[in-house]
Amino acid sequence: MLAVPAASAVFAAIGLLLNFYQSRRSDAQARAALVAEWLKRFAEAEDIQRAYYAILYSQFQHSDDFQGSEREREVDRLLRHFSSIALAWQAGLLTTHDIRPVQYYVLRVCRNPEIKKYLDFMDRRSKEQHLGEHPYAVLNQLSEQLDSRLRDPSF
Repeated sequence: MLAVPAASAVFAAIGLLLNFYQSRRSDAQARAALVAEWLKRFAEAEDIQRAYYAILYSQFQHSDDFQGSEREREVDRLLRHFSSIALAWQAGLLTTHDIRPVQYYVLRVCRNPEIKKYLDFMDRRSKEQHLGEHPYAVLNQLSEQLDSRLRDPSF
């Protein structure tokens, strides 16, 4: 008599484990798809690519003539694009492990001294005008987290 309830419990447990495994696999696929879509948009947007390569090859300068220029619009678009993945990370939709395929791009941009000047400018301007955090603050947080992870891989 106990065999039927015991067998039912075993089958229910197996079903729960399979469901859990499938759910984790689906979540991982969704996270990978999000990163892949981010990379696709990054590669296809010409203005983002212009800004990225200007930063990469030290052709970008945060100077007085930068404000209001076409280059500012391109850099802002690049930073907004990078911030979109940072926002997904901040919301818990992505982990730093999930972001590894884009880590190089994020760190190359965020470590650039001229970008740091621009982000500092944005931070000061936001505080002066009592606007709260500037739109790229979460990108700074992600960059710091990625840097920490590189220094301490067990993190």
